[in-house]
Amino acid sequence: MIGVQATRSPGADLPGRYLATGLVAFALFALGVVWLAPVLVITNDDPQVFALTHLAVLGWITMTMFGALYQLFPVALGGTVHSPRLGRWNYWVLSAGVVGFIPSFYFNWTSGVAIFGSLTVGAILHFCVQMFRSVPTIPRWHPTVLYVIAGLVWLVATIAFGFVYALNWRFQWFDVSNSMLAAHVHLGLAGWLGLTLMGVSYKLTELFALARGHGQGLTLANLGLWNVGLLGLVVSLLAAPGSLAVSAFAAVLTISAALHVLDMGLLLRTRRRRQFSIEQWHTFVSLAALLVAASLGLVLAAGREPGRSWVVAYGFAALAGWFGFAVAGKSYKILPFLNWLHRFGGVAGDRPVPLLRELVDERLAWSSFALLLTGFVGVLSGLLVVNAALVRGAGAVYAGGVLLLVANVFRLALPLALSGRAVADSLEPTA
Repeated sequence: MIGVQATRSPGADLPGRYLATGLVAFALFALGVVWLAPVLVITNDDPQVFALTHLAVLGWITMTMFGALYQLFPVALGGTVHSPRLGRWNYWVLSAGVVGFIPSFYFNWTSGVAIFGSLTVGAILHFCVQMFRSVPTIPRWHPTVLYVIAGLVWLVATIAFGFVYALNWRFQWFDVSNSMLAAHVHLGLAGWLGLTLMGVSYKLTELFALARGHGQGLTLANLGLWNVGLLGLVVSLLAAPGSLAVSAFAAVLTISAALHVLDMGLLLRTRRRRQFSIEQWHTFVSLAALLVAASLGLVLAAGREPGRSWVVAYGFAALAGWFGFAVAGKSYKILPFLNWLHRFGGVAGDRPVPLLRELVDERLAWSSFALLLTGFVGVLSGLLVVNAALVRGAGAVYAGGVLLLVANVFRLALPLALSGRAVADSLEPTA
C-alpha cells in the first residue's frame, strides 16, 4: 500500500484492545436502540437516552478512533507513538470510566456520573497528550494530520464541557439549557468525531483505493470552513440561542458537509482500483447520511423542530449513519491488515500466506451491509414519524447487521487485543 510503514507499528495489542472494545460497544448500542425504542420516539432529554448516546460516542466510536489513531500515526503517517506503555495503561482507565459512566446515566445515579465521568475525562486528556506529543515526529504532514489536530482540540473542549455537566448532574449548580446541551453535543459530533473521521477518511481512501493525484486545496479550505462554522455555532448557541446566527452557522456547516462529500468523490475518481469494495459502499452510505444529518440539523437550528424525536433522528443519522457506516466499512480493511501484519508479517515471502481479503468472509460482509442499511433507514423513518414499533422492528434488523459484522471481524480483533508487547516497544521514549 502507498505510504504504509508497517515496521513502525507500536504493537498489535495497543490498537487491538481499543478496536475490540469498540466492536463490543457497537453491538450493545445496536441492541440498546431496540430496547429503548419507546423512549427514543418521545424525547431526547432522558437519562436512558443520554446513556445510549454516550455508549455510542465513548464506548464505540471514540474507542475505535483511539485504536485507529494509535495505528495510523506510525504506520500510515510515519510518526512515532509516544509511550505505548502508557497507552496500554490508559486503556484500562478509560474502560473503567466508560463502564461506570454509562450505567450511572442509565440509572440516574448522579454520584456515579460525577465519579466515573471524572475518570473518563482524565483518560481522554491523557490520550490527547499522547497524540500531541506524537505529532512532531511525523516527517511529512498530510492534511489528515491537521484534521486530527483540530479534532483533538475540539475533543478537549468537549470533555471540558462534559466534565462540568457531569459534576453539575450531581451538585446542581445551574440549569443546563437545551442550547447549552446542544453546544456540548456539537463540540463532540462535529468537532472531535467529525473532523477526525474526515481526516482519517482522506488518508485511508488513498491507501485502500490506491488513489493518487488528488489536490489538497479543497481539503484544506474545507477544514477552515468547517471550523469557522462549528466555532460560530457553538458560540451562538451559548450566547444567542434561537438567534439567526445559530441558523447561519448551521448553514455554513451544511455547506461544508456538502463540500466534503464532493471532495471525497473527487478523491475516489483518482483511484486505481476501479471496482468498488465493500468498504467503499459503506463509505457512500456514510456520506449520504452526513448530508441527511446536516439537513436535519439545519431544520432544528431554524427552530422548526416537529418533535423531540427529530432531535433523536438527527443524532441517529450522525452516529449510526455518518460515523457508523464509515467505521463499519473501515473495519473490513483495518482489522484484516492488523491481523495479517501480526500473524504473517514476519514470514511473508518465506512461506505462502493468505491475502488480506481472505481474512474476511465477504458474503457475510455484504449480508451485514444489507441489514445495516435496511435497519438504518427504518429506524430513521420511525423516529421521524414517531412510530416506536417501526423503530423497534427496524432496530432489530439493524442489530442483526451489527452482530453479523461483529461475528465477521471480532475474531480478527481479539487476537490483537490479547497479543503480547511488540519488540518495537523497547524503543519507546522514557520521558
